[in-house]
Amino acid sequence: MRTHLNPLAVVRNLGILAHVDAGKTTVTERILFATGTTHKRLDAAVASIRERLHPAPLAVQLPVGAQDSFTGVVDLVRMRALLWADDGTAEDVPVPGDLRGEALARRRSLEEAVAELHPGALEEFCATGALSEGTLSSALREVTRDGDGVVVLCGSAYRNRGVEPLLDAVVAYLPSPLDVPPVSGTHDGEEQARPADPAAPAAALAFKVHATPTGRLTYLRIYSGTIEKGDALWDASAGRGERIGRILRVQADRHAPLDRAVAGDIVAVVGLKNARAGSTLCAPDAPLVLEPAGVPEPVVSVAVESRRSGDTDRLVSGLARLTEEDPSLAVRSDPETGQTVLSGMGELHLEVAVEKLRRELGLEVNVGRPRVGYRETVGRGVSGLVFRHVKQDGGAGQFAHVVLDVEPHEEGGFAFRSAVVGGRVPQEYVRAVEAGCRDALTEGPLGGHPVTGLRVTLTDGATHVKDSSDTAFRTAGRLGLREALRACAMVLLEPVVEVTVTVPEDAVGGVLGDLAARRGKVTGSVTRAGAAVVTATVPLAELFGYATRLRSRTQGRGTFTARPTGYAPTPVATPVR
Repeated sequence: MRTHLNPLAVVRNLGILAHVDAGKTTVTERILFATGTTHKRLDAAVASIRERLHPAPLAVQLPVGAQDSFTGVVDLVRMRALLWADDGTAEDVPVPGDLRGEALARRRSLEEAVAELHPGALEEFCATGALSEGTLSSALREVTRDGDGVVVLCGSAYRNRGVEPLLDAVVAYLPSPLDVPPVSGTHDGEEQARPADPAAPAAALAFKVHATPTGRLTYLRIYSGTIEKGDALWDASAGRGERIGRILRVQADRHAPLDRAVAGDIVAVVGLKNARAGSTLCAPDAPLVLEPAGVPEPVVSVAVESRRSGDTDRLVSGLARLTEEDPSLAVRSDPETGQTVLSGMGELHLEVAVEKLRRELGLEVNVGRPRVGYRETVGRGVSGLVFRHVKQDGGAGQFAHVVLDVEPHEEGGFAFRSAVVGGRVPQEYVRAVEAGCRDALTEGPLGGHPVTGLRVTLTDGATHVKDSSDTAFRTAGRLGLREALRACAMVLLEPVVEVTVTVPEDAVGGVLGDLAARRGKVTGSVTRAGAAVVTATVPLAELFGYATRLRSRTQGRGTFTARPTGYAPTPVATPVR
């Protein structure tokens, strides 16, 4: 066992890790980490992976013991055992005698599975009837890199057993930046590729911002080139310059200063003033915009206010810091009530954000009841709606005439196109009409919620020689679409989530009844290792307080996860505010 990991190697071998647990299996990509269970449960987890994923699961370890008696793993590649003592130290020993027969059988099965996927391994297997350790390791790496297999390991994160072999597997099997295609970005509308080469122009993506008492840390993934202390970089996403003050290698809560970082590194830098998560930092003479990670739209909101009037400014700065660190949070001021509204991805997400305000800034904060973010959409559209915007207050006037068709858009979002012929509306005014229509989407006619899922077509219009302008047509687009929406049959949408509930079998009836009372639609139910796993689609508004309710119904033995799946029509007949 390699007990001394090379942090740089771990960082450069970027991959996605997932956790497999008895009763609930969440699989992401390439390397899986199975909790210490009996061999039967390990086999059940591997079978579940085989059912759900295209890549073949390749178990390279065998657990020694189970549950509280889980003490180690057998490494089927090296045919050695790793046993952990109570103090956390690991000992590399021969395979225990009572497990040697099963370990040999599983090693044989692993060799056969790898030989089926890898031509080089198949050739050696046919020639000698077995695979050497070196051939097996290199074949596992190539199979994993090509996406034909997933390496499955065993361990217990709670007991800190099997974690070091997992990190060793990251180094051994996951692809390094040199094993994947060059990153692609855009510049002036053209796609460009940057290789993972320290000599190439610098290109890095900021993926996290952390404001600490001693300064602002911006975490970067460097895709190409080299950055050094004092370098001037260009924020291609915002179109402004930045300068690197310090470069830090981050290991948990320890920061080690660096003079430079190269392609493949993940580092934190100090000195960037305006870069946000998703910003691309590149060489000023070779600008490039990398695709940022998608930021989900907030679906739950709470009103927040400071208990002491003198803390209002501190609350504002604290909320700004939260949104800077977490782009999935949003802060706005309600124009009707004057309240400050914090929005996020769920009840727990907002609870954590508010707790940060209390602990890190010492603020006493009052929090309102959570409210979900509704949307409005077009159920039945209108055609040929005519809107004429005429304004004359002396001097230059405003004139714009538009004819709009509004219809549902099945793909969601907003789509706009122009069907005007004969140049009746110049192209610059068409763009102004589209901008005005987008302005109108902020408030729908049902309850002032954002509007989505519609297509607007500009079919005709007219201009005035002197009084037509971009401003006039933008106003006409905004007011015209608002009038059109009032004439449409609108539908109120509410956010829905897919809930996966894991409970003991004797509590399934109560859980199903509770989900039905919350307007949930059960989509699946399976039994795994004595526990029932129920999957259902539930309106987000009905999940407030569900964690407490589930614990009560199952004597604390039930758990659930929720994943946003979009929006669905709400049965509520009256507008929801």
